[in-house]
Amino acid sequence: MADSDKPQIITPPNTLKDKVAIGGPNAVDLDALERAEQVIANMADSYLDWVEEDLRKISATYDRLVAGSDDRETDLKRVFEVAHDMKGQGGSFGFELITAVANNLCRLLERFDDSTKHQVQNEAVRIHIDAMKLIISSRMRGDGGEQGTAILNGVQQMVEKLVPVK
Repeated sequence: MADSDKPQIITPPNTLKDKVAIGGPNAVDLDALERAEQVIANMADSYLDWVEEDLRKISATYDRLVAGSDDRETDLKRVFEVAHDMKGQGGSFGFELITAVANNLCRLLERFDDSTKHQVQNEAVRIHIDAMKLIISSRMRGDGGEQGTAILNGVQQMVEKLVPVK
C-alpha cells in the first residue's frame, strides 16, 4: 500500500477556544452565573402563581372562542401568545412537560387555516389547556415520568385525529 493510499487524518483547528476569553472583561464570570441561577431558583415558587394566572388567561380566551368570539383571529393569537409564554417559562422552572404541551399547542395553532372548522379548533385547544391544568395541579415537574409521557402522547394522538397534517 502506497503512502498516498493511506487515509489522512485532518484535525480541524479549535477556533472556539480562541474566541472565549479566560479571565479579563469578556470572560464568563462564574460568580455572576451562580447568582443568576440563584435568582431563578428563588423565582421558582412564584412560577406556580404565574402559570396559574396564564392558565386563567388562556381559559378565558378559550371560553370566548367557544361562545362564538367576535374576533376569533385575535383570540387565537392570544391563545398562542399565552401558550408561547408558558412554553418559555416551563423549562426554566423545572416544568419541561408544560413546555412540551405549550409548544405542541403553538405548532398546532400555526397549522390552523380557513378549512379547519371552528369546533375542531376549539376541541384541539381545549385538549391542550386541560393537559396543562392537569400538569400544574399535579405539580408534574420535569417530563412527568410515565404519566407525563402518556399525557403528551395522548395530546398528540388526539390532535392528529382532529387536525391531520396536510
